[in-house]
Parts: sequence; structure tokens; C-alpha cells
Amino acid sequence: MLISFDKTGFPLLVLEGMGVEMHLLPITKRQYEQYLAKAGWGARALYKKMLALNPAVAPADFGLTNRERLFVSGILPQEALAFARWLGPGFDLPTVAEWRQIYTLLQRMMLPQHNLTADVVKGEAGLVLQTLLSQLDPLVMLDLSLMRGGLVEWTRQEGTWVGMGSPRPHFQSNLWNPPDDIITPLQPDERLPYFGFRLLRRGEWYLADKDNTHFIY
Repeated sequence: MLISFDKTGFPLLVLEGMGVEMHLLPITKRQYEQYLAKAGWGARALYKKMLALNPAVAPADFGLTNRERLFVSGILPQEALAFARWLGPGFDLPTVAEWRQIYTLLQRMMLPQHNLTADVVKGEAGLVLQTLLSQLDPLVMLDLSLMRGGLVEWTRQEGTWVGMGSPRPHFQSNLWNPPDDIITPLQPDERLPYFGFRLLRRGEWYLADKDNTHFIY
């Protein structure tokens, strides 16, 4: 298994067969706040609206009942794309087809025997992963990724924005099945506390940055 890292220090899974990398987790508030430090006051004002819907929790303090507070939610697609542009070339929201293909791949991908946080993922990203590993005791990468049991995530479909995923019922009641269901907000500009995002990076950027890519057994 190959992982790489974005400029915030959070990991991406390298999916060589697809020629993409995808964030292992939904985008966290800590990552987004690094972007806001460089963004204008308007972006920071909009972030306050997001926090009103889903307040932040520190990476050292989250538990099974409030882990969704780690991640950015209440965000709109164009705001997510502004963050993607800040991260660098190739970063984008996935299409529905890409998201579903990755979901299926991660269903079959076992966790590495190597401890992801021992000497590979460090800092706050390592702390978040270590806590999730202990809380969830996941068997496959899909469980650790929170593509199910996390947030609804913005994706593209034929020129429109739709959501994919199935939050845990105690956070947002639902009967959504990610391989089959697409979630469409009633109002496209409505901020919803259970809508977040993760990004993928198209193109084999990891091949040009060997120092930032790690093979995990």
C-alpha cells in the first residue's frame, strides 16, 4: 500500500490502478484552518457559519459520539474547490463514478500490518488516525476511511453536485446505501451539518515526489 501526504500533513491513499490519490479521511477542520490562514476574511466569515452547524473538537479530545466534529461540514462545493486549488495541482472533488470505484476498492483492502502511526503518519494526522484505529478497530480500509459511518461527501455528477456516503445513524438518521444511493440537497446552496468532502488528486503526482510517498506493509 502506498500513501502520500498533502501540504497539511494529512495522508492520501495512492490508488495506482486508477492513477489517483485520495484523502484517507474526510477533510478535517485542522486542514481547512491552514488554508484559512492564507485566505481572505470572507472565507473566514463563511467558516464561522460552518462551525455554527458543527462545532470543532480538538484531535486529542474526540470520541465515538462526537468524531464528526473533527471534519469540515456545512460546506458548499465551490468552497471545497477553493481549498482544493490551495492544496495544489490535480486536487479536485471526485465524480460519483470515482467515489464508488474507490469505495469498492477499499472494501477489499485490508489494513496494513505495519502501524500507520508508528513512524509514517505523524503530528495531528497521526493522532487522529491512532484514535480512530483504537475506537473503530477496523478490518478493512473502508472502515478506517469513514466513507461509510462518516459524512455525506460532495461529488460531481453530470454538471451537478450530489452527495455520497452514509453517516452513522446517531449523527444523521439515514437509510442510504453508498453503492446505490445518491443524496441531493433540496436547495443547492443549503448548508447541511452532515455534508463534508474529501479530495482526490488525479495524475501520478506521487511518482514525482518519492520523498513524500511511503510503502506500507
